[in-house]
Amino acid sequence: METKEQTTLQKVSGLTGFTEPEIGIISNTVAKGTTPTELAYFLSIAKATKLNPFTKQIWCYKDHKSNLIILTGRDGFLTIAQRDPKWNGMISSEVHENDTFEVDVIEGKIKHNPQYKDRGKLLGAYCLVKPKGIDIATYEWADIETYDKGQFIWKSHRHEMIKKVAEIHALKKAFGIDGLYGDVEMIPQIEVKEEKEQITDAEILEMIDECYDTLGIKSLQRNYPKISMNGKLMAAIALKKKSFENELQ
Repeated sequence: METKEQTTLQKVSGLTGFTEPEIGIISNTVAKGTTPTELAYFLSIAKATKLNPFTKQIWCYKDHKSNLIILTGRDGFLTIAQRDPKWNGMISSEVHENDTFEVDVIEGKIKHNPQYKDRGKLLGAYCLVKPKGIDIATYEWADIETYDKGQFIWKSHRHEMIKKVAEIHALKKAFGIDGLYGDVEMIPQIEVKEEKEQITDAEILEMIDECYDTLGIKSLQRNYPKISMNGKLMAAIALKKKSFENELQ
């Protein structure tokens, strides 16, 4: 006699084309905590975009409001765009205050001369994409102050991260890619509360769930130095770490 779980797996398999063992692995790794309907939706997006969840080209998580967020990296968007017959390359770079930088959006032309001896403060990054047969290029600018909150990987890789934001926005718009968020856009930018304000256990556990898989648990303590880690929360971190390591074996 089939169990309810087996019946659910069969239904999801029939809807998405993934085998039942594959669905079991995915639901315990890159799509943890999803309902059968959410899992079927996630796998349908993976199938439609031809992104591989097993190599983590695509993954998902549920935010604190239980919204399903489907993510891919810059390379995932690039993979989708490069399959399109209209793919014609892209131009992107970070811009500093001492660089010579001019852009003609209508003509799709950029003049950018970096001043490598003294580039000055990082201002942002741009990306220009003009698919074949399209008259007007897609131009996107990402301002550093909007995205860089001094947290996580942004602390050490500001140039690469802001350029990825611009590239993701341009690729999505130029090739009409829907239903996916860029991972660099969705890295939690949780404002650190003042020391006098108490952060609850539930809030910290939520931070663990949102931050761990992408950035490593150490980033939680490094980027939230004002958090007081009691024994209960340290045990939760240890459990999360062990669970994650087991999944990688």
